[in-house]
Amino acid sequence: MGPRPGKGRNSRTRRSSSPMTGTAAGALMNTTNATMTTTTTTTASTSVVAGYELYQKSLLEVPWPHAEYGEASSDDLSSEWDSDVPEPQLNSKHSGWRKLRNIVQWTPFFQTYKKQRYPWVQLAGHQGNFKAGPEPGTILKKLCPKEQLCFQVLMKDILRPFVPEYKGHLTTDDGDLYLQLEDLLGDFTSPCVMDCKIGVRTYLEEELAKAKEKPKLRKDMYEKMIQIDPNAPSEEEHRLKGVTKPRYMVWRETISSTATLGFRIEGIKKSDGKSSKDFKTTKSRDQVIEAFRDFVAGFPHVIPKYISRLRAIRDTLVESKFFTTHEVIGSSLLFVHDSKNANIWLIDFAKTLILPQETKINHTSEWVVGNHEDGYLIGINNLLDIFTEMTTFPVTLIEVTAPSEVI
Repeated sequence: MGPRPGKGRNSRTRRSSSPMTGTAAGALMNTTNATMTTTTTTTASTSVVAGYELYQKSLLEVPWPHAEYGEASSDDLSSEWDSDVPEPQLNSKHSGWRKLRNIVQWTPFFQTYKKQRYPWVQLAGHQGNFKAGPEPGTILKKLCPKEQLCFQVLMKDILRPFVPEYKGHLTTDDGDLYLQLEDLLGDFTSPCVMDCKIGVRTYLEEELAKAKEKPKLRKDMYEKMIQIDPNAPSEEEHRLKGVTKPRYMVWRETISSTATLGFRIEGIKKSDGKSSKDFKTTKSRDQVIEAFRDFVAGFPHVIPKYISRLRAIRDTLVESKFFTTHEVIGSSLLFVHDSKNANIWLIDFAKTLILPQETKINHTSEWVVGNHEDGYLIGINNLLDIFTEMTTFPVTLIEVTAPSEVI
């Protein structure tokens, strides 16, 4: 069942001079007929949402009479652009696989079946999460029980046309469990791909709470912080040359457009094969528009297609039982286009959880600690607003040359 094309036009975000379009939202949950209607309004504020201000203040007040330091690990970060933590040293017989994992993470990876090519690229995510699928047009993603449960529910929800098809799970020769998913890039030729994280935060509140139980100073996170902004650490953090993981997690969200626009660019791959994840500090509306213009340059047909798809996604979200009953955290929209086609899918549900009983959210209200609001529709509305604004300016026409054949 798909969305009704004309529905939702009256709830479209109105333009304002503020990058916070849609953050002050009046959304009404009609529990009588189990439908949700969202109405967004403009706001003049450009500050981060209340939840961040509360956490930032509390995290800077932690005393450190006896500093204790912790080590980096490959799975303790929830933002994909921080997945480049040092890996443990492997013996020489595994060095080839380590190189392959690095190639897969940031460059196109071509699967070959019966002399046909099914290209896919992991723009963001921890290394080793993906493998080539056993069938044409499929990929394997390391199994996360929470994400598997989400896919099982989504396959029966009206959102099904907007997510990768879930084909079950399997165990590989190395004994690891993987989800078998539809390869979303299989029908595209030399595609351009963009991963946008959606929502006003990309971590669960329980992640911060757990990390605050026994906080340890992290020198690696301090180094990453000062590389981007030498003035970001406090005097005490500079003295200790370390920051806690919760402090770093909150800070890194606020330097991007996550905390203001409700989404951020995680990575982009162009049709020539070049990939970039250099969007850590892409925060302002103008910076985002510049990145989007570069992404669609040479493909004037894609903006109307993206706008149409975003509207369909939004209209379906507000009617979806899955969306109404879940807190959607760390999920992305995957934008894909080539010279003929363009499409968008919802991906990544490892941190999407069913809401506690009696808890209701509308995905547009401001997040404060404890209310479970994720700001997902804030991000969708701002994406729609920005792409619609881009239609008033011509898209640069360039000649696109497909990359050389990869053997």
